Amino acid sequence: MTLVEAKPKAAGGDVAGGEGPWELPEGWEWAPASSFAQIVGGSTPKDAANPSNYDPNGVPWITPADLSGYSAPTIRVGARSLSTKGTKACSARMLPAGTVLISSRAPVGYCAVADAPLCTNQGFKSLVLRAPIDPFFLRYFVLFSKQRLNDAASGTTFKELSGAAMEAILFPLAPLAEQRRIVARIDELFVEIAEGEAALREARKGLDLFRRALLKVAVTGELTKDWRDANRSAGTGDDLIARIRKTYSKSRPSRTDWRPASSAPDLPETWTWCAVEEAGEVQLGRQRAPQHHAGDHMRPYLRVANVLEARLDLSDVKWMNFTPKEFEVFSLRSGDVLLNEGQAPELLGRPAIFRGEIDGCCFQKTLLRFRAKEGVVPEYALIVFRHYMHCGRFKRESRITTNIGHLTQVRFVVMEFPLPPTCEQQAIVDLFNELEHAANEAFHNLPDAALLRQSVLKAAFEGRLVPQCAADEPASSLLDHLVETPSNPIVRKRGRLRKER
Repeated sequence: MTLVEAKPKAAGGDVAGGEGPWELPEGWEWAPASSFAQIVGGSTPKDAANPSNYDPNGVPWITPADLSGYSAPTIRVGARSLSTKGTKACSARMLPAGTVLISSRAPVGYCAVADAPLCTNQGFKSLVLRAPIDPFFLRYFVLFSKQRLNDAASGTTFKELSGAAMEAILFPLAPLAEQRRIVARIDELFVEIAEGEAALREARKGLDLFRRALLKVAVTGELTKDWRDANRSAGTGDDLIARIRKTYSKSRPSRTDWRPASSAPDLPETWTWCAVEEAGEVQLGRQRAPQHHAGDHMRPYLRVANVLEARLDLSDVKWMNFTPKEFEVFSLRSGDVLLNEGQAPELLGRPAIFRGEIDGCCFQKTLLRFRAKEGVVPEYALIVFRHYMHCGRFKRESRITTNIGHLTQVRFVVMEFPLPPTCEQQAIVDLFNELEHAANEAFHNLPDAALLRQSVLKAAFEGRLVPQCAADEPASSLLDHLVETPSNPIVRKRGRLRKER
């Protein structure tokens, strides 16, 4: 069921389906907005761009933009105020303090209570209350029902909630004393949720710090210290690099004169340093150019936008022509590590592994491809490169042009690469993945603040948030003071008293 009032069968007749979307406690009433409030729109000066229509000391004038990102319950002034000329030009109607301002378009559902007399533009359908109803109780219900209000709106270019639609919106009215208890309790719980959000932000910072620390201990040998003690016959990194260097051809000799930078940290005895190009083959992607936009050999290719940290975003994959000869050079295989060659300095070298998700896929010049040599585990190389991104190693090796860093192939291939024996690389990958997954799960299992707020509001408007009091004057007494007309029927469904436990 929706929050829109059912149409009356006839003038003065019963309302069909008037029981409302859900059952209410005893003493509550369902009522359409028109039964307890006057629905008032707003307006804008015809010549809206004319600065003479505005005066900083004029009449406060609120637009939906003023409520964008606005969380305070009340509002007194907006970004602009109307001059005397502007007020007359649009016949703006002054709304009294306590009016519930509800945006009716762009978007539907912003809500605040007027803290002083003011007016609005045409993006509002405001409730000027005709009964002693707590405006903050209504505001919380509007925030709870934002999606339902949006569903009641109509339009193609943009949705708008008409005056007639707003009049028909059903509101659950509690006894006035209970309304005030509910508002006070919501305020208390929302403060606690806000404090929880702050703690959540700190937890996010803590998660990022943990991840960076985990990356560091993974590539310096600290993570697998106990593993090495239990696996002393696992071989060494020197043995591995010696085997790799034996595979070099005379046309491409190994860098026998290569030495790690003096600032490189000490490694465990069974590890060694080697150049990146010794641990894997490095290739820069193919240049994107107009002549490649069409051809007989169109293929999908990946670019910077597709390569996020440790994952690929394949929601938008472009195509380009690669000849069979070019495909041999620029094709991707499962296990290839892709790194951002051009990026904001702090994200330079952002890596992810291609796992064969797209057949016949290639890559663009904005990416570097690292293809691990035999004995080098691709997932371990990914951990190394993630560490280099987070600790700023790639940034220190980059060239900066117009705020964009470039990790050139020439510089990348001679960077240092910490090389443990193959079996320890796999042990690092397994342990790192286990710990990172556990940390991510712990963070993602924390409660979502938006869902918590909705849960509080749901309990509030189902009558479950605060105890009911039999001595409270029922909501019907509020509505009994209103004039009922055929066009404004009062929808009533008395509920059952919820007993306190």
